[in-house]
Amino acid sequence: MTYSISENGLIGSEQQWPEAPLNGIVVPDDVFQLLRRFTFESDQADVLLTFTVQKGRELIRVRNYVGILPLSGKTYLEILPKIEPPANPRSLLLTMLRHVQYSPFRTLKSAHTSATQLPLWEVFVRAFLDTMEPLILQGIQRSYVAVERNEQFWKGKFQVARQLRENAHHAERLAVVYERLTADVPANRILKTTLLYLNQQAGNSANQRRIQQFLSALEDVPPTESVPDDLKAIRRTSRLFARYEPALRWAEALLSRQGFGAKTGQMPSLSLLFLMERVFEEYVAYGVRTYWPDAGNVTVQESSAHLVDEHVGAPKFKLRPDMLIRHNDQLFVLDTKWKQVNGQELRSTSETGNYGIEQADMYQLYAYGKKYGASDLFLIYPTNTTFRQPLPVFRYDALTRLHVVPFDVTNSLVKEVEKLATYALSFQ
Repeated sequence: MTYSISENGLIGSEQQWPEAPLNGIVVPDDVFQLLRRFTFESDQADVLLTFTVQKGRELIRVRNYVGILPLSGKTYLEILPKIEPPANPRSLLLTMLRHVQYSPFRTLKSAHTSATQLPLWEVFVRAFLDTMEPLILQGIQRSYVAVERNEQFWKGKFQVARQLRENAHHAERLAVVYERLTADVPANRILKTTLLYLNQQAGNSANQRRIQQFLSALEDVPPTESVPDDLKAIRRTSRLFARYEPALRWAEALLSRQGFGAKTGQMPSLSLLFLMERVFEEYVAYGVRTYWPDAGNVTVQESSAHLVDEHVGAPKFKLRPDMLIRHNDQLFVLDTKWKQVNGQELRSTSETGNYGIEQADMYQLYAYGKKYGASDLFLIYPTNTTFRQPLPVFRYDALTRLHVVPFDVTNSLVKEVEKLATYALSFQ
């Protein structure tokens, strides 16, 4: 069973809430009590969930993480981005995850992102199985491993010390060491362990059939005795296993029971959770790196400047804007925020309202501009119904301008970057 909710949504118990709370869902009381215990008992829960009370009735609010949180058995809480319809939030999240660097989600295909009828968990299982399939079809990799045995005949290299220690009274045995070609190697053990785990968790019949097929191909491979030890061994493995990399990335993510940036503490099984701020940042950064017009030099997370130039002989407090773009003789500083801007204030209270922009973000961009010597700074927020056009320019001073611009994640990535570039380059 999968329960779906939007980020920052509310979860109530069916016993206390006959109808779902605004921007929320209700779940069976046993599910609610599990989440409640986790909220109070886990030292990791505060970044994921908060407890609140409305009109004497208990609620749990999910925070700015999206992805999958396990509940019990094959029951999951699916947290999706808060996107205005008609966009499909599950498809959108999968599309954005494809651009998270150094993660297995780079292997997600358009077929995965369009599988909107499947819960996220089953999509992740399918993606892992898709990376497994070519390995099975090509034949699993085998490697030579050293074997120390007492044999009745000479094989490999004779071990004098071990012969004296173990076979002093057994002249019929020889202590030898030799190499044996085997599939019982760390990479195969990790994949076998992942398949066994998914065999217990997957609910989709098509995924279950494929898991059984792949387990048959790995019948002679035992499961790992230590996931951390075998993962360490894999990192030292030769290039023979280079073709395994996509599948092993998925296996590590699935077996680690954590997403990128969030540990699951005492939750009973797998969790794949992602800070939506980071997903948005990586998605926009990928688009800018890939589609910014010619003559643009894009640097992501540059940290060459400091807020304090000198303190006790050294600079302090590194500044790390999301993106720097050097375009001909111009320098642009771009920073992304997964927050809501209220563009209606432009028409109603433009003299006193701040559009929902946090003052700390304004200070942050000002520091970037001064320390990197940039005249044009850009705060990039997701588009919403009230915010579809850039806000009037904010002028810090005669030399420094801040542009607050929308970025429509439901639109083509290349088109959104083209719109951003056209706007930025108009200030020359």
